[in-house]
Amino acid sequence: MTNEKHHIPVMAKEVINLFQEREKGIFVDATIGAGGHTSYILETLSPRMVVGLDRDPKAIQICSKKFEKEKRVKIYHANYADMDKVINILGIQEVDGILIDAGLSSFALDDEERGFSFQKDGPLDMRMNTNEKETLSDFLDRTDEHALANILKEYGDVVKPYRIAKKIIMRRREGKIRKISDIVQTVLEEFPHVNRIPDEVRQVFQALRIAVNNELFFLRKGLWAGLKILAINGRFIVISFHSGEDRIVKSVFRFVSQPLRILSPEGILREQISPIAKNLTPKPLSPSSEEVRMNPRSKSARLRAIEKISDTYIQHYISRERINE
Repeated sequence: MTNEKHHIPVMAKEVINLFQEREKGIFVDATIGAGGHTSYILETLSPRMVVGLDRDPKAIQICSKKFEKEKRVKIYHANYADMDKVINILGIQEVDGILIDAGLSSFALDDEERGFSFQKDGPLDMRMNTNEKETLSDFLDRTDEHALANILKEYGDVVKPYRIAKKIIMRRREGKIRKISDIVQTVLEEFPHVNRIPDEVRQVFQALRIAVNNELFFLRKGLWAGLKILAINGRFIVISFHSGEDRIVKSVFRFVSQPLRILSPEGILREQISPIAKNLTPKPLSPSSEEVRMNPRSKSARLRAIEKISDTYIQHYISRERINE
């Protein structure tokens, strides 16, 4: 069972405002979670269809039941990196709006058996897709301290990444890290604390989750998959919660919103290709203070959006980005 807080979609008003002109269109909720954003889209935009995707089987279970009587909603267990394949399976040529909410669903965070939360003890799991093989336990077994330190630094902005990585790997090999609380205790030993758990614990858990699920790779791939199926004048919205995620979204959205310069081998400008998108958020949008008060988990959210303006040169941008199909 899910409770009401699972249905609080982050920055829903901003999402609806950006999608407003695409009323009665076809939308992709690429991380449907518990269906909060999809519910808002159904209530306010009268869409022809909402295609909901999620890599988490629990999300599919929840939304299949929630929208079982709603014929406009099609739900698929899939990674958003494959959204173009799902749309092709449905026989749809293009969509009018795409939303990626890159945050972790509350029902997953609150389930201690999933191992996502440092506030709940549980197994070393952290898989978003519980059908996939590698758990956090497996990941720690195959990772050395240098690789882990880089992950902590890049994905979590963790200070003292090498000291923490060394201690985690050493204790894992000694059989002293067998559950979530063991990782928490290991990190706490490196940071003084009195009445509250320091931010470094959250940062370590965030980095581990991103690594186990290969989230940044799939995010970049998902952005390009979405651009392929987005209609002219269609809008693409991404809500991220981590600086690494936001950097990827900012980079791709800025890239497709600027002319592409084709140079000769001598470095002479041979052609300037028109951009395929218009950047709607030069600076990312943040949740209002009222929303943060009502839903503290929204505090770190950043929203970016583009509007597709051309399909003519999309293959030039894709090839320049060197996306692996």
